[in-house]
Amino acid sequence: MESVEKKPKVSVCVVTYNQEEYIGQCLQSIVDQVTDFDFEVIIGDDCSTDRTALIIKEFESKYPEIIRSFKHECNVGAVANVVYIYRQARGKYIAHMDGDDFSLPGKLQAQFNVLETHKDCIICSHDVILVDKVSNKVSDFFIKHKAGPNSLMDLYERLPFFAHSSKMFINDESSDLYESLTFDSIDIELHVAQAKKGKIYHLKEALGAYRVFSGMSVINGRVNILFPKAIHSIFLKALTEHKLPTELSRLKKYYARSILNYSYQSAIYGAHEDFRKYAIESVNIKIISFLQICILIFSFFPKFGVYIARRRFNNKLAASLTKCNDSD
Repeated sequence: MESVEKKPKVSVCVVTYNQEEYIGQCLQSIVDQVTDFDFEVIIGDDCSTDRTALIIKEFESKYPEIIRSFKHECNVGAVANVVYIYRQARGKYIAHMDGDDFSLPGKLQAQFNVLETHKDCIICSHDVILVDKVSNKVSDFFIKHKAGPNSLMDLYERLPFFAHSSKMFINDESSDLYESLTFDSIDIELHVAQAKKGKIYHLKEALGAYRVFSGMSVINGRVNILFPKAIHSIFLKALTEHKLPTELSRLKKYYARSILNYSYQSAIYGAHEDFRKYAIESVNIKIISFLQICILIFSFFPKFGVYIARRRFNNKLAASLTKCNDSD
């Protein structure tokens, strides 16, 4: 009698590229998860040129029943890499993980329990701690957000309110969601597309670590243009899909606030032109606050505005570090 292969309940999909400093910690944190169900780990290496591939092979040799890895022969880009490994997933649920982040104990079991219980939810996310390049904690949370089921409008309000590596979602193999993604797409576009099909259940408990000061959010000292570009695309589409005046007013407010955030970030990075550009764009969408007007005014005196933004950021970072040190 032939044995029947057991399908994992969860597929942890790890995407990585040149992350030799972090990929070992990431993978160890996953294989150490204690669950009452079977899970697999699928790794997509986008043609790394450092020791990332070697470290992955070491883990695959040590955990052959759990880990499967795929290395692209040429660089295919983040989107194609993500879609490729998602399509290899055999689990009922997919847990996304970036190779420079890592899980904390209990992550997979907690998210699995939520999705098994809340059938109206397509995604389960959780809070994360923030760590620096050497894994020192710099903050106890990513964004303070309400626990429980969240709607699409809740996602628009805080886009996103969770880190990509905190996301577990239903593996809908028949879905055409991935077909709409382009080379320049980013994770929030997929979040929105999925949230149109079901709710997002958010756990306020920190069950993972998100690494700041790394990744693709900043390129050459400027906010990666793909992020505000995606925000524009998402909200312009949303404004055509929602017709009620109250919904349109809320969407414009969330849209303006999202773009304003990129103005503030640009000030922190010292990108004067982007500081002003995003401030003007935000006001043109909708006037939402006194702070927004102040940022717009400061953007015309960029050196002063940059000084204020950096001082505010450094004060918040220092307060967060002090809190983290006191709690350790």
